[in-house]
Amino acid sequence: MNALVYMGPQHLELQSLEQPQPKPGEAVIRVDAVGICGSELEGYMGHSSIRKPPLVMGHEFCGTIVKLAPDVAGLAEGDRVVANPLIFCGKCDRCRQGRANICRNRQIIGIHRPGAFAEYVAVPAGNLYRVPENMEPELASLAEPLAVCLHAVKLALEPFGDAVIFGAGPIGMLTLQAALAMGARRLLVIDKQRERLRFARQLGAETAVPEEADEGCRELFSSGVDTVIDCVGVQAVREQAIQMINPGGTIVLVGLGQDRSQLSMNHVVRQEISLIGSYTYSGTDFEQAVDLLVGGRITRERWSTTCSLTNAAEVFARLANGTAEFSKYIINPREGRS
Repeated sequence: MNALVYMGPQHLELQSLEQPQPKPGEAVIRVDAVGICGSELEGYMGHSSIRKPPLVMGHEFCGTIVKLAPDVAGLAEGDRVVANPLIFCGKCDRCRQGRANICRNRQIIGIHRPGAFAEYVAVPAGNLYRVPENMEPELASLAEPLAVCLHAVKLALEPFGDAVIFGAGPIGMLTLQAALAMGARRLLVIDKQRERLRFARQLGAETAVPEEADEGCRELFSSGVDTVIDCVGVQAVREQAIQMINPGGTIVLVGLGQDRSQLSMNHVVRQEISLIGSYTYSGTDFEQAVDLLVGGRITRERWSTTCSLTNAAEVFARLANGTAEFSKYIINPREGRS
């Protein structure tokens, strides 16, 4: 099978690998669509400490079951599925508390084991969710990033509340749609790229570039804002969020753009600002993401597009240098094959 293999910083190779076979409890999936995640772009650029070459990345995917281990029940060959790539032990104290997303022994498909930047991938069957056969696989592949966003919104937002979202990239756009689906009232999306903001406005948000953010916040929220969701994760954004939010407010940190930031922590203390990290999702979050997608509540139109496995390395390069036309690319591993 063809697979896109990360060989080191800014080095991806299309290689021919053996098709995986299912181990006990596993299914082999023919990959129909797999998204390029911002974290994988960081890995491609050499900024991820947990992605070790050689590695087949890819953890946001939809596909069709082609082979099942004999001990797997409840699924069948031919089922269209999406996969929760988070594998947890179920035994540690975090898992016993119902917080499997921060399992002490967690593994992630596409990081700790081969992922879906390939024609086929092996997945624990218990991590699979059926989706309708006629559902667009590119849309279904958004289940994983949408679950990330739902988890963040639940940590951040009171029902029918207001919020500022930093970032109009893929996670920002899905966070916007997740917040609206969960009853958010007024949302301000901030991004330095005006074209991305145009898409956010079409989805129902008010928008601003960073230098206009304070004014936009004052105009939209007469009493200021109590909730900020940071989908960027760089020092400038984190500091702007701290200065913008009301005393006693909550900032949910989703973006992983920079590992270290020097911030005004005395201001955080004196204003009782809560900084909450948000990582992956619960099983319930993932199920809810699938339900929203199946129910037609989420769109990928206008801000995402597809590419083939053979030109995915070029897409990574364009994303890295800022020349990509779209913020979200979804790979079809069989596109362009004869």
